[in-house]
Amino acid sequence: MQPRCSSRKYVRYPASVQTDNGAGEGTLFDLSATGCRMQSNVALTPGSYLALHIEAPDTESPLAVEISIVRWHKDNQFGIEFLRYAQGVREYFTDLIEGCNAPASLNQSVEAEPALSTIAA
Repeated sequence: MQPRCSSRKYVRYPASVQTDNGAGEGTLFDLSATGCRMQSNVALTPGSYLALHIEAPDTESPLAVEISIVRWHKDNQFGIEFLRYAQGVREYFTDLIEGCNAPASLNQSVEAEPALSTIAA
């Protein structure tokens, strides 16, 4: 068995799943920047592609992982690898996993204010 490529963080986030065969709800656990473990009654098999919308705390709208693939399935749990993220989502996950106090906000556009320097007279 190969060691994990990326660190994981235990979370418990509600998530919705969209596949070619329908949609459903589940709970996301063991989040990394590249995937997660998910529990759901949605019928998913290894190799299935899906879109995820994750209800993370401190976000105004769900985090979108546009394309994911199921890597393993056991009972009603799935290992999911993230393949394509909405803008800023991977960075949000990375900040969360690495323990940054405040993950970069996805919902606010931050504009840099021009720096003013004092001029010595």
